[in-house]
Formats: sequence, C-alpha cells, structure tokens
Amino acid sequence: MKHVTRLMALASLITLMGVSVPFEALAAAKTITSVTINAGLEDLTPGETLPSETSFKTTEGTGNYVYTNNNRYEVSDVEWLTSDTKEMKIGSEPKMKVTLHASDSSEYAFKGGYQASNVSIKGGTYVSSNRSGTDTLYVTFTFKPIKGTYESPEEADWRDSGYGNARWSSVKEGSGAYDVYLYRGSSIIKKVEKLKATAYNFYPYMTKAGTYTFKVRTVPSTEKEQKYGKNSDWTESGEIYVPQEKVSDGRGQESGNGTPVLSGQDVGWIKSADIWYYRYPDGSYHKNSWASINGNWYLFDSNGAMLTGWQQKNSIWYYLNPSSTTGTEGAMVKGWIKLNNVWYYLNPSTTTGTEGAMITGWINHNNKWYYTENGGVMQEGWKQVNGKWYYFYPGEGSMAVNTTIGGFPVDGNGVWNK
Repeated sequence: MKHVTRLMALASLITLMGVSVPFEALAAAKTITSVTINAGLEDLTPGETLPSETSFKTTEGTGNYVYTNNNRYEVSDVEWLTSDTKEMKIGSEPKMKVTLHASDSSEYAFKGGYQASNVSIKGGTYVSSNRSGTDTLYVTFTFKPIKGTYESPEEADWRDSGYGNARWSSVKEGSGAYDVYLYRGSSIIKKVEKLKATAYNFYPYMTKAGTYTFKVRTVPSTEKEQKYGKNSDWTESGEIYVPQEKVSDGRGQESGNGTPVLSGQDVGWIKSADIWYYRYPDGSYHKNSWASINGNWYLFDSNGAMLTGWQQKNSIWYYLNPSSTTGTEGAMVKGWIKLNNVWYYLNPSTTTGTEGAMITGWINHNNKWYYTENGGVMQEGWKQVNGKWYYFYPGEGSMAVNTTIGGFPVDGNGVWNK
C-alpha cells in the first residue's frame, strides 16, 4: 500500500510540473551486444569504378546492398572510404563506412566495445567501429576482393647472350607470380610454377640438341589470391636452337625429389627456383624436421625445402617468417604477432611449454591477462569464458580489472558480477 501511495505521489508531482514521462522511459534500454551486417556488390569487375552510394539497398540483399535484417538496429547511411572514381583491380577490397542507428533508442542501445568478436560482416571483412552516444554505431569494413583474370605478359623472349636465359615483361595488374614451361619441339622439358621473378635460366635442362621455346602466364601465388585471381593466357617466346656441342651437362638442375643438384662446393643455405634449402658438406640436405641455424629455428619439408607462413607440426601450429622484408625469412616467430588485423601469441619461452607454439586460452604476459580462442585469435571486448563474462580492451587485448566498463563493474579477477 505504501508503494502504491509513493507511485501516486510521483505521478501527481510529474503532472504538477507539466511534464509527461511515459513509464517505459524509466526502464533502462537493452544493450545491443552484437551486430551483423550483410553486404554485397553487383557484378563489379576489374577496371570499373565503384557504384554510387545512393545505389545501395538497405533493406534487402539484391544488387548493391548493405542491410542488417534486425529489428533492434538499422542502416541509416553508407559512405565509401575507397575513392569511387578509382578503377578497381583484381584483389581490390573496397572499404566502406556504415552508420547504424538503434531502431528505438528508448528500448535498445549501443553500449561497451564493438570489434571483430561481436561485429559480423557477411560479404566482407571487419576493420573497425566506434560509437556516437548510445544510439549510433559506425562500422568500417571491406568488401570481398574483386575477382578477375590476370593479364598475360606482353613479351617473352631469350636474352641475347648465352643459351637458356628466358625473360618476360612484368604484369602491372598481376600477382607477381608466373608459371614458366620449357619446350623442346612440342615436348615439355621443365615446369617452373609460381615463380616470383621475370627471368629464369633454363640452360641446365637443355641437355639435348634441338629447338627450344618457353611459355609464361600470370598465376595466383597465395591461397588468398587463388580465391579471386584466375590464370592468364599463355605468352609464347621465340625459338632458340642449341647445337650438340653447346648442350648442358645438367649441372644446376633440380633432382626428381625436388632438391637441387649442385657441385660439391655448394653447402649451407642454397636457393634454387626461389626455394631455400640447407645442404651439409657430405652432400645431404636437412629434411622433414626442425633445424637450429645461427640462433633461429627453421622447418624443412620431406624434400628439404624451407617452409614459411603457418605450419602445423605434431598437431602444433607455428608461424615462420614469410619474407626477408619483415625479418629473417623462414625463421620461427615468437611472442605477439599481428596478421590480417588480428593478434596471435607464439610461445617465446625456451623452458616452459613448446617454443614458438601458438598458445590458446589464458595468457599471462607482463603481469596482464589475455585470452585467445581455439583458433589462436586474441579476444577483444566482452567475452564469456567458462560461464563468466570478462572485458578485454579493444586493440590492446588485456583484461580489465577493478574498473567499470560502460556502467558494468568488473572485479579484481576481471569478472563482471550481475
């Protein structure tokens, strides 16, 4: 009865003040904990420019579209961050900024942090997001890469000096990788695939007299490029005749198992056909295992080729430096590493756990706690772990403790207690 009396007094006071406040407004708006955006471009091909922003549909998934299919929030605006006057290339990933508004700000609100873990882009890749108050969220993403067929090299011919030195023109709008096939007459003598160069010495394979030609085409070189780039047509060279007295003795070829055939003086690191090998003085190669060389760990396959990028060995994932421009090529990476806009942690310890192994789960680094999911990706924003909610600072990843995040307190263990 006393409670009813207080409510009546409150209603009378509001009436006297001349203010009409609905009771719904007294309730807290529900937090929009995750966001999903559907995005698509209609038949965009290399050489074309981006469609106008006004052509995008925001309520359905046909043609050019960006929509949410959710009654809690809706798309109110789209804006190209990639110039809409620039011609698209194979592999281009147009970037767009989308404005989302809460459908009813009195009922729903954007609160806390939004990042890759709770923003899903169907038809693209999440880049970043930021809020404006609790009713507006800006999300930046890239569309899927533009698909197309690579251009062919315009020229392919032999160098004037010597025999077997093939060369071809680079392709401006290409992957930088080429397949090159050597022919004697109509027979294929040697295939070199995904070569990152515009020249190759075929002389070691010219072991018989005859007329030689080669063909070259532009090809995708990475797993990602294979998803959007197609092989170009072949470009064929002119002919070169190698007489019997000028044929090669075969030195410098690759053996049938993929390792190079070299003279006895060639030891240590050896590069053949853009692949690195490690050869010992007895002529053997390091194969199918790890090797510690000059303070770094390297992994070699069963043919002796040095491996790069993500590699799994004995059910453990490692990351091997793919390029000399970012460090020692092929060397095992340790500690934090950022790839494709997400962070991974590779065990730096030589005494605890497996050195260089990708770590999943809880990580204590510099007296701060981090969490990585099963795929090794560092988590950001709100994350439920074993039934408890934690907050990890976006961009940095450390767990929040003894603070309040968007009005939600977390304790000394980082747990949000309802």
